[in-house]
Amino acid sequence: MILQKQVFEEYLKEKRPENADVLMGQFEHYHKLLVSHNKNVNLISRKMPPDNYWVNHFLDSLSAMECLDLAGKTVLDFGTGGGLPGIPIKLMVPEVEMVLLDSINKKTKAISEMVEALKLPNTSVECARLEDYAYVARRPSFDYILCRAVALEERYHSPLRRLLKPSGKLIMYKSRNLDDLNGIRYEEIYKTKDEILGERRLISVAQRDLMIR
Repeated sequence: MILQKQVFEEYLKEKRPENADVLMGQFEHYHKLLVSHNKNVNLISRKMPPDNYWVNHFLDSLSAMECLDLAGKTVLDFGTGGGLPGIPIKLMVPEVEMVLLDSINKKTKAISEMVEALKLPNTSVECARLEDYAYVARRPSFDYILCRAVALEERYHSPLRRLLKPSGKLIMYKSRNLDDLNGIRYEEIYKTKDEILGERRLISVAQRDLMIR
């Protein structure tokens, strides 16, 4: 049996050998907060045992680091749910300016409490629909918009274009199904096949290409 926590700890030792112990402590804190809040608010599927969060959620969230330089960038986590992928990325890359966006008030309240408990600098939590947030956020705002748990519906194209810098990109976490990208120009920037996660891909869509052709 694969112990996911051990797999994750080995990942930290490989990627951040100089402060792996400190990071592991932060992720353990986040894990406890997520488990606690998930009992009251459905942040992530309750069918998944908490021991599986380490790879299925934390390690998967960090796959963006394999192909993107996020230090010093402005990033929006669209449909953040339990703070995924935004919080794991923020823990690993403190220099990133992170906005966690979700439309459900109960979720953003829980996420705000976790962000405060973890003492994450330059991290804000916004409760709004993407379509509404696009018209109140400062523009152009983001180098990257990360989307791990939301399908790319056509109604999102315009607000995403509005929020991204001209050089900005939408980064979508995918497995095999790319049906929501039909008619859109995109680039596959990362692909892996993992014993636990299965097939995972990161798809990049440039700001100018967020429209069906």
